Amino acid sequence: MNTTEEKMNRLTFLKQLGLSGASLMAVYCGVTMSSCTNESDEVTPLPSTGIKFDLSLAANAALLTKGGYVVDRTNNIVVAFTNVGTYVAVTLICSHEGQKQITYATDKFYCTAHGATYDNTGKGTNANGSAGLKAYTVTQSGTVLTIT
Repeated sequence: MNTTEEKMNRLTFLKQLGLSGASLMAVYCGVTMSSCTNESDEVTPLPSTGIKFDLSLAANAALLTKGGYVVDRTNNIVVAFTNVGTYVAVTLICSHEGQKQITYATDKFYCTAHGATYDNTGKGTNANGSAGLKAYTVTQSGTVLTIT
């Protein structure tokens, strides 16, 4: 018995079955194209206690200026301070192709990979952003933001 297991992704498996070209794409992507995203970058839920951002820390100083934002790559979220003075948070993972390239500017979230744009609620505002972003609730207590 071989004790070494080799992890194989779906694409490699289908190629080893002899599928290629259009038949490979038909099986791999299916009708909904749901498998054509980067499966390892799915949005994962935040801890039940939420994620805390202390606004008094230098690392979060950008959140003190309207239009400023902080990217938390550990938890795959982007937190921003809107031009109307509210805090918003969305996933870092773009719904267009699963890239972790969401930034914030002029009251919108933007994916630098393919130009997908989203409003402050995570709703897509162009074709590449049409699937939207996972948005989180932001509460503030003193100088601490909690993202849930």
